[in-house]
This record gives sequence, C-alpha cells and structure tokens, in this order.
Amino acid sequence: MSKRSRRECPQSVSEIASKPGVTGVAWPCCGSATKGARIVAQQEYEQSQTMGAPSEEVFAWLSDVGNLPKYLPPVVDASIEGPSAEGTPGQRVRATLEYPGGGTFVAEGYFAVDGNRRRMEWGAEVQRDYSGWLEVAESGDGQSRVTVHLTFGERSVEPQMREQAPEDRDPLGEGIAATLESIRRQIEEGSGKVEPPPPSPGTEPRTNENPAVVEENPS
Repeated sequence: MSKRSRRECPQSVSEIASKPGVTGVAWPCCGSATKGARIVAQQEYEQSQTMGAPSEEVFAWLSDVGNLPKYLPPVVDASIEGPSAEGTPGQRVRATLEYPGGGTFVAEGYFAVDGNRRRMEWGAEVQRDYSGWLEVAESGDGQSRVTVHLTFGERSVEPQMREQAPEDRDPLGEGIAATLESIRRQIEEGSGKVEPPPPSPGTEPRTNENPAVVEENPS
C-alpha cells in the first residue's frame, strides 16, 4: 500500500463520507496482475452509499446515458455512438468533459449495461488501462445501495494525479464521493450534482497523453 493510502479526506468530502449509509471511502489499495512476465500495479477505489428509492428505479435512471451529466462531476454531455470496438463489451460512448479551469475535451470509451444484475461497466477502449463498474442492490424498506468501483493501471492518469496531489487531498476519492452524493440528491431530492473540490494547480491530468481523448477545446 502506498504511503498516501491512509491520508484523510478534505473536510467537504469527509462530511459526505461520514453521513449515514456511506461506506468504503475510496482509499487506493494496491493489487497486481500479470502481463507476460511483468507485474502491473493497479489502484482500486470503491465506495457505496444508500439511496432512498427501490433498486429498479435507481438503476433505470443511472443506466440512461443521457443522465450521466447529471451525476458525473466533469461530464457535461454524453451519448451512445454505436457498437464498441471488437472484443470490447457494450456500446461506444462519447462524453464531453470540462477542464477544472475552463474549456472542454471529448473522450470515447465503452459502456455496458446488464439489467438483470443491475450492473454497469465502462472504460477505455484503447489500451484499456482504466475501467469501472457500478452496481445497485436492494437494501430493504424501499431503499437501495449503489456501489462504485474504479480500477486504474499504470498508464492511466491515476498515478500522476495521486503523486502530484497534496498530502491532504485524494482527488479520485473526492470524485467518487461527489458522484454518489450527486446520485442521492438526484434520486431523493431532484437537485443538482455535487462538484468535487478543484484540483491543485499543476495536478490536472495531461489529456494529450490519453488515447481516449479525441478532441480538445481548451479555454
């Protein structure tokens, strides 16, 4: 486990994560996978939160690609563009994301929905060094529980963001916390999404090195 894996969240994210029904604040933990004779380090992030609505209702809303901009902090537009690349699950999704300081960029990846399992999966089609899944489970009394899990490989933006972030910041953990709270607000209150704290200067991911980015429109 990295030396940064036990640090505390900034106050705004701690307030979200300490609410009843929130578990698994997204500290990174090291795993490994073999690729030929080489060991590839991965970082896994996972967090869950209880929602005040049945699982069928929650999953139906979450799995609608048109709703992604309503709960994913950097996403301002998303659409299905057709089938994904050969050997990749689901369909190809195209998303417009905001830079923290202004401007946008467009990225593509895959998006797969399994209604029977109430599970969504997504990730990069090219090099596939980033992936994630979301599941919605029954929680009793008309409630449900949403779990988000992210996996980052060594070629993803995660190592750069984690190493450059200040000791008291965990930008990816903050992003997951904001996503789950945004889902809760939309489902329970019909209100807007939560924006995570802006990244520290110089820690923004370098999109010019990301093969999933197909267009940039800096401010």
